[in-house]
Amino acid sequence: MSSQVQNLQKQLLQLRQEANVKRIPVSQAIEEILKYTTQHAHDDALVVGVPQSENPFKDAKGCLIL
Repeated sequence: MSSQVQNLQKQLLQLRQEANVKRIPVSQAIEEILKYTTQHAHDDALVVGVPQSENPFKDAKGCLIL
C-alpha cells in the first residue's frame, strides 16, 4: 500500500513540475529556430561542407609499388 502511495506522490510531483514549465507559442519557437539556424549556418558542416584537407574520410592515395 505504501509503495502505491509513493508512486502516486512521485507522479504528482512530476505533474506539478511539468505544469510549471514556461511555454511559448509554436510560432515564436519556429521564428527563434529559424533565426538561430540562419545565424549559425556558416559553421555547419552539413551546409557548407568539409574542406578536403580536413576530411578524415577522404580516399587515401593508392600504393605506388612497381
